Amino acid sequence: MKVRVVLFCFLFILAGCGAVNEVTNEDVKDYKVKQTFDETVEDTFVFQLVSAKEEYEAGEKIELYGEITYTGKGEIKITHASSAILFEIKEQVRDYVVPFAVQEIGIETELAGGEAYREKYLKQGVFSFELEDEQHVEFIEDFKDRCDFPPGYYTVKATTSFHDGKILRELETAVDFKVWAENEER
Repeated sequence: MKVRVVLFCFLFILAGCGAVNEVTNEDVKDYKVKQTFDETVEDTFVFQLVSAKEEYEAGEKIELYGEITYTGKGEIKITHASSAILFEIKEQVRDYVVPFAVQEIGIETELAGGEAYREKYLKQGVFSFELEDEQHVEFIEDFKDRCDFPPGYYTVKATTSFHDGKILRELETAVDFKVWAENEER
């Protein structure tokens, strides 16, 4: 009898661990998407962040990108980190941040007046070391292994920090979107 109780408790704990990172459409439905486009303007620079949609289905590729546009005349070189645009992603239902790493600094990019420089969000540089919460690590590993995003409500803050030859500029934008679980009612 004791063996059965111990086995039952063990199975209950295992089942509970697997469900911690599961987000259902019921969990997501009460979140309200505020904006899928944001723009910040500073002098002759426009910084934009765009999510193509407010809502995505699990399995669907997320279309997320940032753009820097120089509105001056001619061309200008900017110096920045490994990416001119950094994306900080947070899944709000679970309260998990998707960490990223800056791999290089001192990269130069040339911006032509009036033409947008675009960077799409790519899941490169996502890491899970130094995270102490085991469920957060499991979420990050799942996030990295997928082509899409796990179901949830996401907020994204994009930053660009670059030197334009005269001053250091730091601009921010933010968007949000939902990812619905497959085969569930909304």
